[in-house]
Amino acid sequence: MAETYVTTAYERLQIAHLRWRKRLQKWISRSREKVSFVLIPNDEKPLAQIEISVGMLGFLFGLSLSLVLLSFGLLLYFSFFFERNLSLEKKTETQLVSFLFYDLLSKDLRESVEELESMTESLNLLAWEEIPEKEMITQDYLLKEEFRKDASELDSNLLLFQQVVTTYTQFGVRLGNLVPNFQNAIDYLSMRESIFYSMPRGRPLKPGVGVVTSTFGYRSDPFGILPVGEYHSGIDFAAGEGTPIYATGPGIIAVDTAVGGLGKSVRINHENGFFTLYGHCSQILVNPGDRVKRGDKIALVGQTGKATGAHVHYEVRIGLDAPLDPEEYINLD
Repeated sequence: MAETYVTTAYERLQIAHLRWRKRLQKWISRSREKVSFVLIPNDEKPLAQIEISVGMLGFLFGLSLSLVLLSFGLLLYFSFFFERNLSLEKKTETQLVSFLFYDLLSKDLRESVEELESMTESLNLLAWEEIPEKEMITQDYLLKEEFRKDASELDSNLLLFQQVVTTYTQFGVRLGNLVPNFQNAIDYLSMRESIFYSMPRGRPLKPGVGVVTSTFGYRSDPFGILPVGEYHSGIDFAAGEGTPIYATGPGIIAVDTAVGGLGKSVRINHENGFFTLYGHCSQILVNPGDRVKRGDKIALVGQTGKATGAHVHYEVRIGLDAPLDPEEYINLD
């Protein structure tokens, strides 16, 4: 009886390996075969031939088929199976609106900061005639205290966003409070500046011209008529007849220029209730209603009216109040 040979598992594995190896070599051999594509142009140009291996052609076909199937699967999924997350979309829209709001707010704050810096510079120049270095209140100054925190405190981007929004809101509130304060300060100093420049200042004669012969207050009667003396309501500057007299502040020439024993006189109505008188003039160079500036020539020194010599009598008054000592306003210069 003949013996039957039985293959072992190892031998069967080797046989299968050889078969698959042979098939793979055969497939590789076939994949290396070239396929030619001929392109025929419409004009008389020569034909174009493209050669591509069968393996590459199969790879490209498989890739294209995979992309088509994937696109078709995605289309089916989004058309029939995908469910929109409305809460997430609403939250996203809310965050978008919030970011847009803070973007607009940042533009407004930047404009406010620039305006505030300009106003601060004007305030410093107006008040102290200089700009102190590194003392202007700016955005850097307001924010540097807000972000002095360890990075470990920010556990997530959400906390970072909340911190930025909180700081931004506080900065906007503080800046909003600063703007009217600075505006009020500027308005106040501007008003004081306006009052100062509208006030009579300096002498009615040029510097170095004329001598003070009588001051403000009680004095003996220069004519010897009143034994108890008299109250002198201004300052007298003696000068040669015809010496120019100048306005000590801007204003309007009053209609009535005749004031008692002052002879030919000029009255200038200034702003804020001030007015000045220039008496004993030999000639008046302005007319009622004329608007004059500080330093304009308004009259010439004389001795008209009750006078013992050529001089100008200078008075400073506010409304119907008693006359003021002109020396205080002369010394403002």
